[in-house]
Amino acid sequence: MKANWFLRPASSSSSISVLSSVLQVPGFIAEILLQRGIETREQAVSFFNPISQALHNPFLMKNMDAAVGRLQKAISKQEQVLLYGDYDVDGTTAVALMSEQLQKLGLNCEHYIPDRYLEGYGVSKIGIEHAIHQGISLLITLDCGIKAHDQLALAHAAGIDCIVCDHHQPDSTLPQAIILNPKQLNCTYPYKELSGCGVAYKLLQGLYQQLEKEEAALEESLDLVALSIGADIVELLGENRTLCAKGLAQLNACPRPAFLAILELAAKQLPLTLRDVVFTLAPRINAAGRIASGRRAVDWMRSSDQQEIEQLALEINTDNTTRRALDQRTTTAALAQIAANKQFEQQYSTVVFDPTWHKGVVGIVASRLIETHYRPTIVLTESNGVLTGSARCMAPLHLYELLESCQEHLIQFGGHQFAAGLTLKPEQLTAFQSAFDAAVSVALSQQKLDRKIEIDTELKFSEMGSNPALHFKRVLQILNAFEPCGPGNLHPVFLAKKCMILDYRILKEAHLKLKLIQEDSQVAIEAIGFNLASLAAELAVGVFIDVVFQISANTYQNKTTLQLVIQDLCTSA
Repeated sequence: MKANWFLRPASSSSSISVLSSVLQVPGFIAEILLQRGIETREQAVSFFNPISQALHNPFLMKNMDAAVGRLQKAISKQEQVLLYGDYDVDGTTAVALMSEQLQKLGLNCEHYIPDRYLEGYGVSKIGIEHAIHQGISLLITLDCGIKAHDQLALAHAAGIDCIVCDHHQPDSTLPQAIILNPKQLNCTYPYKELSGCGVAYKLLQGLYQQLEKEEAALEESLDLVALSIGADIVELLGENRTLCAKGLAQLNACPRPAFLAILELAAKQLPLTLRDVVFTLAPRINAAGRIASGRRAVDWMRSSDQQEIEQLALEINTDNTTRRALDQRTTTAALAQIAANKQFEQQYSTVVFDPTWHKGVVGIVASRLIETHYRPTIVLTESNGVLTGSARCMAPLHLYELLESCQEHLIQFGGHQFAAGLTLKPEQLTAFQSAFDAAVSVALSQQKLDRKIEIDTELKFSEMGSNPALHFKRVLQILNAFEPCGPGNLHPVFLAKKCMILDYRILKEAHLKLKLIQEDSQVAIEAIGFNLASLAAELAVGVFIDVVFQISANTYQNKTTLQLVIQDLCTSA
């Protein structure tokens, strides 16, 4: 699907010139910094050194005193503690984090990851019954629990105390527990967008401070926090960016054996960027919860037995291969369902359902459908007599609020602005489809969404140096300093006009490979457009095109060269 291009308004030439001179960077780098609100040397130093930024005081979070006190009591009395986490990356990393850190403090905990198919998302009655049967006195929920009113009431009635570490949007009423969630009412914590694992880290940080222990041992687990931040698509600003930068540094400096094992299977080498983490580690950890059991992912991340690590890594990698096949098959079926129903053309949203679809891939499929049909999308399947599924959305819409407006048709729902899960009765499907589409229509003022690419600045190849092919290392060094990148701090996107095609070809029937030149540079630059082979029909050698791209390095046969990663293109006017 072709996108609309939006070039950000240019900063004043004087502002660009001043910042460029002060920082000794090219003008286009100064332009991008100005667009991100960075106007001084001091602000730039802070931005380019997120690892050096101090973390917020954990005791600013509502109920932190009570949570730390209760956990401290559990350690001193050697209580039976159960760590209950969601089956996705955020939940399993939070459980692994809490488990290994409490073990360092002398408390061995049991952990519990619900079965996606038998129990569904969140805290289940089965899980609470397990806790009761095991004689648990303290239950800590991780990346879940904020909506588990009935389940935590059952735990309380059985004499189990509960600490909820969650980051999902709370209801107006909260479960009977000690709640740690920066989004809850009257919480003064200055940063609201922590991951679930991030909230768990703040609890441990508070505990370390209360015990007057050096936090160096705690920081050894920051790789798990970075993984959760990347996988859960939370914003990469403020404390998240600091935690992520510290976590990536820890991962690359001292990678845990589990990650090394999976990287070997994936033919990936250190050092890893956040993008590498998101596209290599995260899918494989997720696959364990999607195909088999999230508990296996926790055991793998926590293990110190090399033989066990390698065996679990192999199993998890196999799960990921299975997940890919299911993902592709389900996406094809969903696209066919949309094509066969002309009614979809008139709708503002996409809701598809098939009782045979695998529950573990519906979220991925929803994201895939958005790539083709740019609308809020829900993919549903059937499990245990109810419809269950995942929803995905894009700015400016807020998915949680859309579902909240349709909650009369739902059994339960929960999530974020761009991702959510839901369950409903089969007989409510038609009514829910209508209500959801109406909610999207109102939110958009009856305007259809168009895919758009926001471009930071126009760039001429000559601005990267008199010879971009020779000077790209300096450019890449500066652009890499923007990391970690993600929502709120995206990778810089550029526009280059009137690029002449010297050569082009299709790779693996999917990708577009180009060689481009601009008159003012006289140096040919390689470019790749992943999954853009369909655009080849518009191209020919000698044709001038405008391209929207990011800048990256391409290493082949031990030689590293500049490469443009094309987001979109069109023939020049």
